[in-house]
Amino acid sequence: MSDADTEDPAGTRLEPNDGGRTMVTASEIPLLVADGIGGRLEVTEEQVRLLKGGVFGHAVELLWLGYSVGEKSMPVRTITSVELVEPLFLPNFIRFSYPGSPPLTGSYFRDALAENALIMGWFDNRPFYRIKAWLERWPHRSPAPVPVNPGHRAPR
Repeated sequence: MSDADTEDPAGTRLEPNDGGRTMVTASEIPLLVADGIGGRLEVTEEQVRLLKGGVFGHAVELLWLGYSVGEKSMPVRTITSVELVEPLFLPNFIRFSYPGSPPLTGSYFRDALAENALIMGWFDNRPFYRIKAWLERWPHRSPAPVPVNPGHRAPR
């Protein structure tokens, strides 16, 4: 394989230059992805990643309205609730609660730009609803099965 095979027409390398040592584990591959105007939300087997940025994020940073560029990862097992906040005229946002997360303040801008929230899109937000449903069904949230007749034998 020549160097010409590992480059695209623009001249950038398509594979890492580490001698083949780069490896991605299955737990790092996103199972669900949702893109919004505030950035990207990725759900892996063990993590929820908020990748804040895009045009909206940089505009918020430029106007000093908050911190909307960066990355926040949360272990799935620590997330206690997922909320979809739907104001009347402003874009919806998804918010994750976990021990130590910022509480809701009632201010749209403060809550939507918090470290545990991501502003969704204007129109089609079905991927965010799928992520919420997946996290609500995650194994540790399902109640333990209750035996029908605990400690007793089944009647004959």
